[in-house]
Amino acid sequence: MSSTSSRVDRSEPAVWSVRRRWATAIAFAVIPVFFTAAASAASQLLHADDASAALMIAGGAGVSAALGLLVMRVSPASLRQYGFRVPRGARAGLWFLPLPITIVLVLATQGVRVPGAVLIAYAVLTVCVAVNEEVWFRGIILAVLRGGGVRAAIIGSSIVFAVMHLANLAGGQALPEAILQLTFAALFGVAAAELAVVTGSLWPAIVWHAAWDFVNYAGGNATTNAALAGTGAASAVILAYVLVMWRTATLLRRRTLPLGHADHLPS
Repeated sequence: MSSTSSRVDRSEPAVWSVRRRWATAIAFAVIPVFFTAAASAASQLLHADDASAALMIAGGAGVSAALGLLVMRVSPASLRQYGFRVPRGARAGLWFLPLPITIVLVLATQGVRVPGAVLIAYAVLTVCVAVNEEVWFRGIILAVLRGGGVRAAIIGSSIVFAVMHLANLAGGQALPEAILQLTFAALFGVAAAELAVVTGSLWPAIVWHAAWDFVNYAGGNATTNAALAGTGAASAVILAYVLVMWRTATLLRRRTLPLGHADHLPS
C-alpha cells in the first residue's frame, strides 16, 4: 500500500494501491468470517441457548469490527474516506427510500416468532454483524478493489461477500439453502456497495443490513409460503434497486487514484 502524495483529500474515497488486489481482498474477507465462525463454534461446544449463542457471536463480530476499524485507522485514508460520514448530497435520502420497503415486506410476511429475551440478543447480534461486515466488505475490501475501477470494486466485493457465506456449510447448512443464500448475498452485496459508492457513506448500508438480518431472525427465518413470497418480493425490489443504481454508481469515479491522492476526478 502506498501513497503518491503527502496531501490527503478527505472528500475522496479510500483507494488502496496494491499489486495483488484479489489476493488482498480475499485475505481480508477471511477475517470477519473467522471471528464469527469461531464464536459460533464456541457457542455450540458450550451448548449455549439461543440468546447466549447470539451474544457470543455478536462478541466475535464486535472484535472483528474493532480490528477492521484499526486497519482503517492505520492506513493513510481517514475513517471519513472509508464511509464513516453523513451520506452526501441532497438526494442521498432518496437512494435509501426503497430499502425500508424490503424490511416491511419480510416483517409483514414472517411476523415475530421468537421470545423477547432472544429478540434483544438478536438485536445486539444484527447490529454487530452489520457493522463488522460493512466495515470489511464495503469499507476495506471495496477500497482494495477500487484500484481496478468502480465496477470491479462493486462486483468484486459482492462476489467475495457472497462466497464467504458458503462457510455456513461447515455449520451444517443444506447445500440448496447455501446456494440460495449465496445468490441473495451477491445481490445484497451489489446493492450495499452501490449505496456506499453513491452516498459516500457506510451508514445507510449498516442500518439496512442490521434491519434486514433482524427481521429475518425475528421471524425465525420462516419458510412458509407467505414468508417465501415476502422474501421473493423483497429480492425483486433489491434487484430493481441494483439496476437503477448501477449507472449512477459506476459513473461517479471512472478514474482511480492511489490511496490518499488529492486530485479531483472529473464527473
